[in-house]
Amino acid sequence: MHSEAATAKKDNVGVYLGISLPAWVLSGLVLGLVLGTLFPKNHLLGAAFISGTWFPKSIVSLAVLLIFVLLAGATTKLVLFHGRRSGRLFGLILAFYLALGLASLVFVTLFIPLLTSLPFTTSGAVPPSFGQWVQQIADSLSSFLMNQPLIQSLLAAALVGYFSALIPALHPVAHGLMKGSDLILGLFRNLLWYYPIMIGCLAIGIPLKFGLKGMSIYGQTILWIAVVTIISSILMIALTKLLTKRTFKQIFSYFAAVWPTGFGTGGSYETLAVNIVSAERDLGLQPEIAEVSVVFGTVLNKSCANMAMVLITIAAARLLHVPISMTDIILLIPPLLILGLVSPGIPGGAGFFMSPIVAVLLHVRDTDTFVTAFIAMYSGLVPMLTTAGNSTNDGLIGAFLNDRFAGYLGLAGDGSEKKRAAATLRVSRDNNGSFARKLLGWIIMLPALWMLVSPQAILGLNQLKWMYKFAFPAEAIFGTLLLSCSLYLVSPASMPAEEPSQSQACSKEENAKLPMGSS
Repeated sequence: MHSEAATAKKDNVGVYLGISLPAWVLSGLVLGLVLGTLFPKNHLLGAAFISGTWFPKSIVSLAVLLIFVLLAGATTKLVLFHGRRSGRLFGLILAFYLALGLASLVFVTLFIPLLTSLPFTTSGAVPPSFGQWVQQIADSLSSFLMNQPLIQSLLAAALVGYFSALIPALHPVAHGLMKGSDLILGLFRNLLWYYPIMIGCLAIGIPLKFGLKGMSIYGQTILWIAVVTIISSILMIALTKLLTKRTFKQIFSYFAAVWPTGFGTGGSYETLAVNIVSAERDLGLQPEIAEVSVVFGTVLNKSCANMAMVLITIAAARLLHVPISMTDIILLIPPLLILGLVSPGIPGGAGFFMSPIVAVLLHVRDTDTFVTAFIAMYSGLVPMLTTAGNSTNDGLIGAFLNDRFAGYLGLAGDGSEKKRAAATLRVSRDNNGSFARKLLGWIIMLPALWMLVSPQAILGLNQLKWMYKFAFPAEAIFGTLLLSCSLYLVSPASMPAEEPSQSQACSKEENAKLPMGSS
């Protein structure tokens, strides 16, 4: 009886007053746009817009911590459920997002002649040699790992999650990561009621901030970006319907919840919570696939942002009379593909991160002016359109993995593996660790949390930006290690030995029978 009530409650998550979450989100978006257009100088609406930015900025401030716990927790589940086969999932996800990024850049390049007249080469221009071109890219990427806390968190999460589940002595860390991941996702689910309100408040700011005249200045560029991102989304929907088992109802329900949220927030990290929940509930993905695909995509997938970068490069170059040709655009494809993987998924983050590198690769004389114009254009509706496309692609990539590679990944079982893996997490109540051990763990956790917030604080809440003054290179990596140590001390000290061995035996047996292809 209790389980039936819990299941009914879970199924009703996102349904308020009998109306689904997508309908509420769309209503909030339309209402906010209408109010902002009709009353552009209303101070109360201005205050509502500012209040709508608090939650997204909080997510940005905590993005390093959230990415680490969510991805590491999902990784431990995968390894415990499916053993070493989880490595296949990570490889496939990376391959899918690389392929998607390359396809998006090729797609927008082919679209350029239809949108604007761009010469194939510029008269008198000498393109860089292959060696110079490679050196420019290498110089730009040489320090990205030290300066990108989100990439540090991503790599650390995959490694810590994998080895903490694989090595029995580190199972307390795995237990803590899974519990932390479940708590974060539970909090996000309980806050879903706020998303329509937040989207409505943010939508008010579009006409308030830019106005009809201001939006028309770069209206042509917006139109270009809208055309390519929407067409690419339509193509992704068609491929998903054609190559997966998802129905149109599932796909459109997912889009109705995630696309307006991504459009309203303009940042992938702010969309993360509703994206994971909707991928599971609306798109019907397995939780392990949904969590890993969406979290990985939030960090790595900048396919629509890449398309916008190409088009804004053309617009900014023309605005500042910088010579540019199709040859220059083609030469930009490889660096944009690589840089897109490491650019921060915050509102306008791709513009801030990639515009200086684009200026260098184009040999722009006045780099500061080019970057300023570039960032100005990569604002407002641009990150909203690109985030909406990026976020929905994350779930659709998960659908491909869920439906076409379940057999290859070992995720097509009847649920017995999950039961066995869950048994490995039942801690021994006879040995839960001493009070001193747990107290030391909680004390160590405080500086660990600081180190996971400080490097990203400059991009989030104004009240936390002062923390960035104390950040140091690779701080996020040390923070993840310190947090792992604290979880080792705080989490229960032992787990039953017989259950993991049974699970591992089943994993080995099924791994030998696993077909080398899709299900």
